Amino acid sequence: MNLTSSSPSRLKTDPLRLAAWAVLAASALSGLLHLAGYSLQAALPGAALCPFRALTGLPCPGCGMTHAFLALGRLDLAGAYAWNPLVFPLAALTSLYAAGRVPRWVRSGKAVNSALLGVLLFWGGRLLK
Repeated sequence: MNLTSSSPSRLKTDPLRLAAWAVLAASALSGLLHLAGYSLQAALPGAALCPFRALTGLPCPGCGMTHAFLALGRLDLAGAYAWNPLVFPLAALTSLYAAGRVPRWVRSGKAVNSALLGVLLFWGGRLLK
């Protein structure tokens, strides 16, 4: 299966790619609603969206990612960073995946292992905070 294909039929059969488009659409909707004077984040002020945090009381590496993507949609880069700094590389990869343009080196085992190590180090630092 070629992950760099951007054919319309590929979008219909790839649930991850469809999910990537949904995440990008939700971020864009957040920005549009912000311009209209509404806030999706106001609807989620202290909502515990993370099942790991709800069960353990500890943040997972992705905690705050929903709020971070909503902040990105409003072009609030500082707010997005405050919620979860991993939003920037994840948003870039989500955009590339949605467009069907993930570089081959990103899919390599070495890149994936390095990214996982980086996420684990980030999580450790977050837990020690």
